[in-house]
Amino acid sequence: MALIPAYNERRFIGSMVLAVRQFVDLVVVVDDGSSDNTAEIAQRAGATVVRHMLNQGKATAVNTGFSFIRRMCPRAIVMIDGDGQHCADDIPTVLAPILDGRADVVIGSRFLQVKSAIPVYRQVGQHGLTLMTNLASGVSVSDSQSGFRAFSARALEQLSFSQGGFSIESEMQFQAREHGLRVVEVPIEVIYAEPAKRNPIKHGAQVLNGILRLVGQTRPLLCFGLTGLALFVSGLTLGLHILDIYVRTHNLAIGYSLLMLLLCVLGVLVFFGGIILHSTRSMLSELRGCLLDRISSERTVAQAAVGEQVLEGIGSWQPGAHGRQRRES
Repeated sequence: MALIPAYNERRFIGSMVLAVRQFVDLVVVVDDGSSDNTAEIAQRAGATVVRHMLNQGKATAVNTGFSFIRRMCPRAIVMIDGDGQHCADDIPTVLAPILDGRADVVIGSRFLQVKSAIPVYRQVGQHGLTLMTNLASGVSVSDSQSGFRAFSARALEQLSFSQGGFSIESEMQFQAREHGLRVVEVPIEVIYAEPAKRNPIKHGAQVLNGILRLVGQTRPLLCFGLTGLALFVSGLTLGLHILDIYVRTHNLAIGYSLLMLLLCVLGVLVFFGGIILHSTRSMLSELRGCLLDRISSERTVAQAAVGEQVLEGIGSWQPGAHGRQRRES
């Protein structure tokens, strides 16, 4: 099964759907409030289309697609961009680790064995964002921003995205670490025949902002703890300088002393704030896990009940019974 989030992609969406259909049973296109006829073209090409009336961003489009696809209980799902940059022929390669049971998330990397003609400025930006994402998330990959990915049924059940804009790929790495999902990369080929639709600098700044927000939300102890510790150490360092001034001149540097107190107090507050946020987040994660387990158990019970009803219906039916009753009447 394939998911294609799309926004104003009428030039490429039809050919993408036709190409992807050769490798999957069903193609789901989430039209994220396009102002052109992306949805109509995708539907004519054979895709199942889910539409947003307003543009809400890629993260929301993927959430919508995941929610729609979960009801079908697929073994694996591949997500591919609708702008024609990815080659559908790579779908079997991307799906293979999922189908073999070796991975929960597969990233199609543009920087492994296959060497594509990627503009230099894009490579610089992609490598920079990948480095930032790897350091912040604790999951190391070679291409954190690739939109060509595959997911197992377990990953499909666990993943849900909160970030707007285009930092969803980075958020996947944070969630993969949080949920213990196995991440594997495979080489893919990309085609950059068209100029970038968005300003690369603005786009990179949006992703970087999303990464920083993710650090604060998912790793508060790292973010606030290190920040508070740095402030406190700066205050202590300044205190040593103040002491040196007093020993040499027998005068207390009032301004430096006030700054030292401010740094130390802020450092302690930020550090303990990080500890509190970390504890709160751990508690919320446990509650979420319990809720998901309960939902899964209720779903299993419901499916079992439906199965028993079907079996009872089959058991009460005998071949030819209706015919005998009809003849006897």
